[in-house]
Amino acid sequence: MSSPPRAIAAPQRAWRQGLRLRFGLEGRRTDVGALDLASLERALVVVAHPDDELNAVGLLSRLRQAGVTVDVVVLTDGAANPWTDAAVVGTRSHFECRRDELHQAMRALDLRDAVLPAFPDGALRAHLEAATGVVRDELLRRSPGLVITFDPRGVNGHPDHVAAHRAVRRALATGPRAALAMISPPPPFSWALGVGFRSSQPPTIATLTLTAEERERKARVFDGYRSQRKTLRALTLGLPPRAFFTLFPTEWFLWLTAAEAHDWVRASP
Repeated sequence: MSSPPRAIAAPQRAWRQGLRLRFGLEGRRTDVGALDLASLERALVVVAHPDDELNAVGLLSRLRQAGVTVDVVVLTDGAANPWTDAAVVGTRSHFECRRDELHQAMRALDLRDAVLPAFPDGALRAHLEAATGVVRDELLRRSPGLVITFDPRGVNGHPDHVAAHRAVRRALATGPRAALAMISPPPPFSWALGVGFRSSQPPTIATLTLTAEERERKARVFDGYRSQRKTLRALTLGLPPRAFFTLFPTEWFLWLTAAEAHDWVRASP
């Protein structure tokens, strides 16, 4: 009988793998354009906050162009950011403002309104079991061919991003199979942020270079989150979004087939 898949490599191998992933050297490289996206039929995006979908605007655009139905789950209410612009919020609650901006983004991306269970922003880890249940229910209801979420380190280490990844991993371990695309920071940002992926088998690294139209769409979605302007500008190093997406036009994903994802999530701690 063959041995079960090993999610965590030996310490020396894990260290080498992490370093190589940071420099974009680990794994099989492919372009998203070479993947048969249409065969996926349906995709489910699971993120932590309104505006997190900005990390994958290019991929979401390509999926829609291929005729794939894309559903979105945003797990928290996004209402704990102290940098939110109160003048933009106005008479609405913080959550209502974030919800309205998210729905506007969904329309700009040709997506349905997102599922919003509204777990408390900044405390998703404390609601991990309930969040896992939400994701599992959506997997069973939607039967997606692809699930999109954060990499194990949550792209930038945000606790809610990490918790969203864990909720997806747990739901996939006991739910239906689907391919898994994990949003990851591209070099040079990966040098500092890492990706947190460890496996006995190297992943596929799927990259997507934004077209001019996709860069403009991403910038429009960015601009639509007016209440989050201060936070988002910090993430683009103070640069206007169009300049930033021109300088850094590539989206990176750790991409596992349904069979690979099934083995990896079941073997992960």
